[in-house]
Amino acid sequence: MLAARGVGLGPLLVRLGLAVGLVVALVSIVAESRRWLPTEVPVDSMAAMPSASDKHTPKSASSSPKPSAESDLRTRLDVGSTIQPSNDLDYVAAAKLIIPPPPQTDLALQGVDPRRLRASFQRGVTAMRSEAEDQSATGARLVSVAAILGYQPARVLIAQQYPSSAILRSTVSSTESVRYSLDPLLTPGSQSEGNRNFLVLLAAYFSGHQALSHYANDLLAVLGDDQRLQTGERLELLLNLLARVRGACTAIAMAVVKARMITGPECSSGLQSQIANYLKATPPPGLEAESRRQGLRLLDNAADIARPLAQSPAGD
Repeated sequence: MLAARGVGLGPLLVRLGLAVGLVVALVSIVAESRRWLPTEVPVDSMAAMPSASDKHTPKSASSSPKPSAESDLRTRLDVGSTIQPSNDLDYVAAAKLIIPPPPQTDLALQGVDPRRLRASFQRGVTAMRSEAEDQSATGARLVSVAAILGYQPARVLIAQQYPSSAILRSTVSSTESVRYSLDPLLTPGSQSEGNRNFLVLLAAYFSGHQALSHYANDLLAVLGDDQRLQTGERLELLLNLLARVRGACTAIAMAVVKARMITGPECSSGLQSQIANYLKATPPPGLEAESRRQGLRLLDNAADIARPLAQSPAGD
């Protein structure tokens, strides 16, 4: 009986072993298949991770950040030239000689490469030395363009030589000459203090030509265009300088109060208050902006330099 039972147990164990092996094999196959099948994820929930190739592919125009209005403007005004880094010594040296425009000046009227203005000024000074009248006049216009757009050496030259240079008076408007003469009120330093004498000499020139009323109107227009000149300290300094020119403050007072007769001290603190009140009540004339538009046009169109810019009403 034991033998018979032994004979029946063997096949049973064999069958059981086969069954277990089959189950193990099936489990292994299923596990391996799940390993290679991709997991489905909703497209909207997938993280947008850049691939290695994306890191070296330029962004499309729609996804790239738009340049600021100022950077685009500077590129346009500089006729394709790029903004120079601060370590460009030549650029930095030229930029130090730029008188900043009034704070309310439109960005579209700023941003010119200072080296272009320096080159215009240098060419202009050389041409002004020519004995040929037309070449000298062209040189004066080149200097004027540099001055309009803020190049300080050009402005100093005009403020200094306007009373004595017929070619400058036929090229630079009287308003511009007055504007440049006021730059030393804005810039610090001993050299700037010395340049204040040109302000006095310019007012004296208009006085000598019986044109102080015109000078006063030009002066008020320039003050109205530049808020920096409207502070109490700068108005006081201006009147102290003009006190050296007899009749200058009286002409300003008459332009402000519109009266034929002015009583009291000529250059008084009362006049300073009157000027301040006048500037607050009078809209800026916008002459600075108009001059800059003209300067930019001339800077980019050299052929127009050959045509006259302005005529001084004071005459010779």
